Amino acid sequence: MAALLAFVVLAAVGGLLVWLVLKARELERRRDLERKVLARKEGWHYDGQRSGRIDYRFTGGADGIDWQMWYDSDRGDKSPNPRAYWSSTNLRTRELALVILGRRRYQMESGPAGRLIIGVVSGVAQAMTGQDLRPGKSDFYESAVEVTGGRAAFREVFAVAVAPDMPASWLDDELQTLLLDWPSADGAQRFRAADSVEITLQSDGLRIVVQRMPQDIAYWMHLTRLGQCLSRRLVGARSA
Repeated sequence: MAALLAFVVLAAVGGLLVWLVLKARELERRRDLERKVLARKEGWHYDGQRSGRIDYRFTGGADGIDWQMWYDSDRGDKSPNPRAYWSSTNLRTRELALVILGRRRYQMESGPAGRLIIGVVSGVAQAMTGQDLRPGKSDFYESAVEVTGGRAAFREVFAVAVAPDMPASWLDDELQTLLLDWPSADGAQRFRAADSVEITLQSDGLRIVVQRMPQDIAYWMHLTRLGQCLSRRLVGARSA
């Protein structure tokens, strides 16, 4: 009797696991189809083929700005931290010239202790790779100027720092709204833009990194609008 009961329990557990796997695969197929439809509608290219940790990519362009964005699942890490990326190489600077971060993280990183930690980490990375790494955040924060314009509500949540020779007149109301007001969708309660979004401009281009961003289509649309809007503003400011 005990053996029969154990068999029934194992069969039930096995059946539940199979159902969960099939359900997850069905959800991923549905999301993959939604991403394909979105790309076709917007005139983008979509690549759903997994490559390493990257699950899928989008590429597109508008107003002379070519961009790509992708989802890095951080697969294989003991404590995975999935990230969404938006990147464009049309606009570059010789060294790090722009950082946009949540206010709390910026205060931590830009303070003396934060700069020291960043410098140590960079030194260790250089020793391990044997490469002469380019100046990074530690050097940037030594001379960076914080942009004080914008709404008070925005400055409470985000910090914008630029190199001394970088224009700072591009932080308009539309851009502030895009940084603050992300979509409401599944996972939105766990998603806090100030804790998740980091934007940099340096020699490899303009990049937006969003940690643990929900994969809903609305978020990818919002990320694209943010990247394109910021690119337009920066190009306009530099050519003015």
